Amino acid sequence: MKRRFSLAIASLGVGTMLLSACGNAATTTEGQPVSGGTLTLSFKDDLKTLDPAIGYDTDSWSISRAIYNGLLAYKGFTTQLEPDIAAAMPVISPDGKTYTFKLRKDVKFSNGRGVTADDFKYSWERMLDPKTAGPMTGGSFWGSVHGAQELFDGTATHISGIKVVDPYTLEIDLDNPNQSFLNILAMPFGFVIPKEAVAAAGEDYAHKPIGTGPFVLDKWTPGQLIVLKKNKNYFGTKPYLDEVDAQIGLTPEVGYLRMQNNQLDIPQPDLTIPSAQYISLSSNPNWKNRILRNPNVDIYFLAMNVNMKPFDNKLVRQAFNNVVNKANLVKILNGRAVINNGIQAPPMPSYVQNYNPLGLDASGQNLQKAKDLLKQAGYDASHPFPAQELVYPKANADSDRLAASVQQDFQQVGITVNLKGLAFNAFLDITGKPNTTALSYNGWIQDFPDPSDFIDPILTCAAANVTANGANIAFYCNKDADKLADQARGDTNSAERLKLYQQYQDIVVSKDFPWVPLYSTVETNVAAPRVHGYQLHPVWPLVLTSIWVTGSAPSLAPASPSASP
Repeated sequence: MKRRFSLAIASLGVGTMLLSACGNAATTTEGQPVSGGTLTLSFKDDLKTLDPAIGYDTDSWSISRAIYNGLLAYKGFTTQLEPDIAAAMPVISPDGKTYTFKLRKDVKFSNGRGVTADDFKYSWERMLDPKTAGPMTGGSFWGSVHGAQELFDGTATHISGIKVVDPYTLEIDLDNPNQSFLNILAMPFGFVIPKEAVAAAGEDYAHKPIGTGPFVLDKWTPGQLIVLKKNKNYFGTKPYLDEVDAQIGLTPEVGYLRMQNNQLDIPQPDLTIPSAQYISLSSNPNWKNRILRNPNVDIYFLAMNVNMKPFDNKLVRQAFNNVVNKANLVKILNGRAVINNGIQAPPMPSYVQNYNPLGLDASGQNLQKAKDLLKQAGYDASHPFPAQELVYPKANADSDRLAASVQQDFQQVGITVNLKGLAFNAFLDITGKPNTTALSYNGWIQDFPDPSDFIDPILTCAAANVTANGANIAFYCNKDADKLADQARGDTNSAERLKLYQQYQDIVVSKDFPWVPLYSTVETNVAAPRVHGYQLHPVWPLVLTSIWVTGSAPSLAPASPSASP
């Protein structure tokens, strides 16, 4: 999923780690759970959307996951799938192409109406319909569903491979086997919504969501406040909390200060702790043992739009891959990240330790090589390289420091890079549209624990064809590389799958250069002492159902103009 430009704290041990690793929540689970109370959160920027067909970022998913459900979910704080609205795990045909689900009969939307198989068919077809302008249009995940392409092309109004057998039986037919399809179904894009709610809200459905989840949206004052309340119709184990209040407009730095002053429970839950606040908290005996850590399956990178000048020239992209001092970025963060020269991330099994096909030095650079490549591309003193704008999401002070470091690196090869920091939702808007942003600083965190997630939504031709809210922000497309991804997607031999994904990585990193890979991180966060049961999930940016609170609610002060950068 698209992630804010934020950075992790603590050292990242390279190598293969268990994907089911959980955050250390020992310090947030004292005593027996109690029901009631209000949890207070903060976000720097307003959410982009609460429409599950469109939202593809950690801010939106933090709240959407509390409002909606799909057929499947992750068991506890692991990466093991289990039934959610499905009554059981599906029956899968021997050829791996047909999935048959039975639905629970006790699930209701928050408006009181029962959920049926027709609701899933409607929700999925709407999510894939080009008129919805969501990131799944074009097939990066759902394109293998039989008949999806006809919907994308506008030659059909329904998807023939999604079949309602009876009110509580759903069948999905794929054109080709897909080893990660169950994980795809568990993503928020597969969440179920009621057709009548969309019809009633029209274009404002994103602000008037109706789902089946443990909470309902009670209020959304844009730019100020989001209030969730317990859903009385929820079919699962009821959450402990009665209410969740998310204040909008606080920088993470201000949020952590307010948490320490008993004015906030959890600041910016989808971001790791900023540098200065981490140093302060980790040296404070009252807070250092409350810091939670979790391996973050992520990659940060510069994306170069291969369809926009000057990055339509492969020599330019290759030159850029030799410029950035990645070790400097790690130093800025006091060792809180590791250099990553590939497209896969630890602890993903396909991650290759010490991967360095370009022969970069220990800092991740080769400045002379960069200068030589720029000259080959036609740039010299008489024809200087045009100034570029680096767009990045302005999440916290770390964002500015790291972007400035990259800017200084390019000065060493005679390239002027101007910095443009944006609010997160504005960043998503302009980078997700074709021919809009030439150079951007990005982060990607797993949607699910499979190597395909670091290829299908962000590097394939299908993902490059998305016209709005897309995640392939380099708009990279190599049909030969896609064949490897297609083969790997359905391969039941895990060792062979990894080899295919590694071959794909080699093409991207050492032949086509759509990215400048930078580093991978570890997630850290912390909550106020009155918060219990707070854990870091290996997939979701925030899980509210495990949390309970004790003691007096914090005196949440209103956001002030000085709270925003």
